[in-house]
Amino acid sequence: MKEPTNIAFAKFISGTNAVKFGNFTLKSGKKSNIFFNFGEICLGRELIQLGNFFADFIIENSLAKVDVLFGPAYKGINISLATSIGLYQKYNISIPFAYNRKVRKTHAEGGQFVGYDLTKASNVLVLDDVITDGGTKYEAIDMLSSFPNLKIKAMIVGVDREEKDSTGKLCRIKFIEDTGIDILALTTKSKVLKFE
Repeated sequence: MKEPTNIAFAKFISGTNAVKFGNFTLKSGKKSNIFFNFGEICLGRELIQLGNFFADFIIENSLAKVDVLFGPAYKGINISLATSIGLYQKYNISIPFAYNRKVRKTHAEGGQFVGYDLTKASNVLVLDDVITDGGTKYEAIDMLSSFPNLKIKAMIVGVDREEKDSTGKLCRIKFIEDTGIDILALTTKSKVLKFE
């Protein structure tokens, strides 16, 4: 019997350098003793596994009918690239990817976006590393809103940090309620910690 994705992915992440322990200040300003750095997933074999996990998750959740995968800079870039490869190698589904530049390019081809032309897309899956308070996910919505014909089908992250807002509500749930956009996680912080 196949191991549930949330368990298998938690095991995978815990076996990479992406899980760090120490004293960290997160982008949200919160303090944490654990940090998920998907930028540390940089070996070919790990990138293949990462892409395959995201590809499997997309198929399991019937989310493959999109025009493009979008990876917010920087951690989402390697995820969207690896997932595009995984979808093609495992399922013969060819979905292009795109990502943003942190600084708009003013020379040569110029612009803020790299990869597939987002003006040609009508729906997109946003792929990223973690959700903490949802701050970067709101930024991604703002970025993609410059394409009026582009609809975000869903967002998929590797790890839900299971952070709560001031009312005690999970930030992931609050994000869904605020935006109407589903955000799914392959696994959670608590599941990863079981394998550390």
